Amino acid sequence: MTRLYYPLSRLWPDHLRAGLGLVFCVALMLFNAPVSVIFFVLAGVSLLLAWLCVHTLWRQQTEFALDGDAVQQISRWGWAKPKRIAWGELRSVKLRYFSTRRDGSAGWMTVTIRGHGGKVRADSDLEGFEPLVLRALNEAMRQGLTLDAATEANARLLQQGLARNGV
Repeated sequence: MTRLYYPLSRLWPDHLRAGLGLVFCVALMLFNAPVSVIFFVLAGVSLLLAWLCVHTLWRQQTEFALDGDAVQQISRWGWAKPKRIAWGELRSVKLRYFSTRRDGSAGWMTVTIRGHGGKVRADSDLEGFEPLVLRALNEAMRQGLTLDAATEANARLLQQGLARNGV
Protein backbone atom coordinates (compact mmCIF):
# COMPACT_ATOMS: atom_id res chain seq x y z
CA MET A 1 0.00 0.00 0.00
CA THR A 2 1.28 3.43 -0.96
CA ARG A 3 0.49 6.48 1.17
CA LEU A 4 0.20 9.83 -0.57
CA TYR A 5 -0.03 13.18 1.19
CA TYR A 6 0.30 16.93 0.71
CA PRO A 7 3.74 17.95 2.00
CA LEU A 8 3.99 21.16 4.00
CA SER A 9 6.69 22.38 1.61
CA ARG A 10 4.02 22.72 -1.09
CA LEU A 11 1.33 24.13 1.21
CA TRP A 12 3.21 26.80 3.17
CA PRO A 13 2.84 29.44 0.41
CA ASP A 14 -0.96 29.07 0.65
CA HIS A 15 -0.80 29.26 4.44
CA LEU A 16 1.36 32.40 4.19
CA ARG A 17 -0.82 34.15 1.59
CA ALA A 18 -4.04 33.40 3.44
CA GLY A 19 -2.68 34.33 6.85
CA LEU A 20 -1.04 37.60 5.81
CA GLY A 21 -4.01 38.59 3.68
CA LEU A 22 -6.42 37.88 6.52
CA VAL A 23 -4.36 39.90 9.02
CA PHE A 24 -4.08 42.80 6.54
CA CYS A 25 -7.83 42.85 5.78
CA VAL A 26 -8.86 42.62 9.42
CA ALA A 27 -6.41 45.41 10.32
CA LEU A 28 -7.88 47.63 7.61
CA MET A 29 -11.40 46.83 8.81
CA LEU A 30 -10.51 48.28 12.22
CA PHE A 31 -9.99 51.69 10.60
CA ASN A 32 -13.30 51.76 8.71
CA ALA A 33 -16.83 52.41 9.89
CA PRO A 34 -18.83 49.16 10.18
CA VAL A 35 -21.47 50.50 7.78
CA SER A 36 -19.12 51.63 5.01
CA VAL A 37 -18.84 49.91 1.65
CA ILE A 38 -15.10 49.41 2.14
CA PHE A 39 -15.78 47.60 5.42
CA PHE A 40 -18.11 45.15 3.67
CA VAL A 41 -15.68 44.59 0.82
CA LEU A 42 -12.89 43.89 3.32
CA ALA A 43 -15.20 41.58 5.28
CA GLY A 44 -15.94 39.63 2.10
CA VAL A 45 -12.25 39.33 1.23
CA SER A 46 -11.55 38.28 4.84
CA LEU A 47 -14.14 35.51 4.58
CA LEU A 48 -12.56 34.34 1.33
CA LEU A 49 -9.10 34.28 2.91
CA ALA A 50 -10.44 32.47 5.99
CA TRP A 51 -11.92 29.85 3.63
CA LEU A 52 -8.48 29.50 1.97
CA CYS A 53 -6.93 28.93 5.43
CA VAL A 54 -9.45 26.20 6.25
CA HIS A 55 -9.13 24.62 2.80
CA THR A 56 -5.33 24.50 3.11
CA LEU A 57 -5.59 22.93 6.57
CA TRP A 58 -8.02 20.39 5.11
CA ARG A 59 -5.56 19.46 2.37
CA GLN A 60 -2.71 19.26 4.89
CA GLN A 61 -4.55 16.65 6.95
CA THR A 62 -5.75 14.59 3.96
CA GLU A 63 -3.95 11.39 3.04
CA PHE A 64 -4.55 8.94 0.21
CA ALA A 65 -3.95 5.18 0.37
CA LEU A 66 -3.33 3.55 -2.99
CA ASP A 67 -3.21 -0.22 -3.40
CA GLY A 68 -4.09 -2.94 -5.89
CA ASP A 69 -7.77 -2.94 -4.95
CA ALA A 70 -8.73 0.68 -4.32
CA VAL A 71 -7.89 4.28 -3.64
CA GLN A 72 -8.91 5.66 -0.28
CA GLN A 73 -9.05 9.25 0.96
CA ILE A 74 -8.37 9.42 4.70
CA SER A 75 -8.61 12.28 7.16
CA ARG A 76 -5.52 12.01 9.38
CA TRP A 77 -7.11 14.25 12.03
CA GLY A 78 -10.49 12.50 11.89
CA TRP A 79 -12.31 15.45 10.31
CA ALA A 80 -14.14 13.40 7.72
CA LYS A 81 -15.32 9.88 7.03
CA PRO A 82 -12.88 7.93 4.82
CA LYS A 83 -13.84 7.59 1.16
CA ARG A 84 -12.93 4.37 -0.65
CA ILE A 85 -13.28 3.67 -4.34
CA ALA A 86 -12.53 0.14 -5.46
CA TRP A 87 -10.88 -0.03 -8.87
CA GLY A 88 -13.47 -2.56 -9.99
CA GLU A 89 -16.27 -0.07 -9.23
CA LEU A 90 -14.68 2.85 -11.08
CA ARG A 91 -17.21 4.96 -13.00
CA SER A 92 -15.22 7.93 -14.29
CA VAL A 93 -11.88 9.73 -14.16
CA LYS A 94 -11.53 13.41 -14.98
CA LEU A 95 -8.19 15.20 -15.21
CA ARG A 96 -8.29 18.98 -15.40
CA TYR A 97 -5.51 21.53 -15.97
CA PHE A 98 -5.79 25.08 -14.68
CA SER A 99 -3.26 27.42 -16.21
CA THR A 100 -1.89 30.44 -14.37
CA ARG A 101 -0.23 31.84 -17.46
CA ARG A 102 -1.61 32.74 -20.83
CA ASP A 103 0.81 30.47 -22.68
CA GLY A 104 -0.16 27.51 -20.45
CA SER A 105 3.39 27.02 -19.17
CA ALA A 106 2.42 27.05 -15.48
CA GLY A 107 -0.54 25.84 -13.50
CA TRP A 108 -1.90 22.85 -11.64
CA MET A 109 -3.94 19.73 -12.30
CA THR A 110 -6.80 18.11 -10.44
CA VAL A 111 -8.07 14.57 -10.76
CA THR A 112 -11.58 13.47 -9.81
CA ILE A 113 -12.10 9.73 -9.46
CA ARG A 114 -15.71 8.60 -9.18
CA GLY A 115 -16.91 5.18 -8.22
CA HIS A 116 -19.60 3.36 -6.33
CA GLY A 117 -18.19 4.74 -3.04
CA GLY A 118 -18.49 8.40 -4.07
CA LYS A 119 -15.68 10.54 -5.38
CA VAL A 120 -12.09 11.30 -4.50
CA ARG A 121 -10.43 14.51 -5.61
CA ALA A 122 -6.74 15.46 -5.47
CA ASP A 123 -4.58 18.16 -6.99
CA SER A 124 -1.05 18.15 -8.30
CA ASP A 125 0.42 19.41 -5.00
CA LEU A 126 -0.14 15.88 -3.73
CA GLU A 127 3.13 13.98 -3.27
CA GLY A 128 2.62 11.04 -5.65
CA PHE A 129 -0.06 12.70 -7.79
CA GLU A 130 1.24 11.23 -11.05
CA PRO A 131 1.14 7.56 -9.96
CA LEU A 132 -2.41 8.08 -8.66
CA VAL A 133 -3.55 9.60 -11.96
CA LEU A 134 -1.79 7.00 -14.10
CA ARG A 135 -3.27 4.15 -12.04
CA ALA A 136 -6.78 5.62 -12.31
CA LEU A 137 -6.43 6.19 -16.08
CA ASN A 138 -5.06 2.68 -16.63
CA GLU A 139 -7.99 1.19 -14.69
CA ALA A 140 -10.46 3.30 -16.67
CA MET A 141 -8.96 2.12 -19.97
CA ARG A 142 -8.87 -1.49 -18.77
CA GLN A 143 -12.58 -1.32 -17.97
CA GLY A 144 -13.41 0.38 -21.27
CA LEU A 145 -14.63 3.63 -19.70
CA THR A 146 -14.89 6.62 -21.99
CA LEU A 147 -12.62 9.55 -21.12
CA ASP A 148 -13.61 13.04 -22.20
CA ALA A 149 -11.40 14.98 -24.60
CA ALA A 150 -10.03 17.28 -21.89
CA THR A 151 -8.96 14.33 -19.75
CA GLU A 152 -7.22 12.66 -22.69
CA ALA A 153 -5.39 15.88 -23.61
CA ASN A 154 -4.34 16.50 -20.02
CA ALA A 155 -3.17 12.89 -19.65
CA ARG A 156 -0.90 13.43 -22.65
CA LEU A 157 0.44 16.63 -21.04
CA LEU A 158 1.10 14.77 -17.79
CA GLN A 159 2.90 11.93 -19.57
CA GLN A 160 4.99 14.40 -21.58
CA GLY A 161 5.98 16.16 -18.37
CA LEU A 162 6.94 12.83 -16.79
CA ALA A 163 8.97 11.89 -19.87
CA ARG A 164 10.80 15.24 -19.77
CA ASN A 165 11.65 14.67 -16.09
CA GLY A 166 12.96 11.18 -16.83
CA VAL A 167 10.24 9.32 -14.94
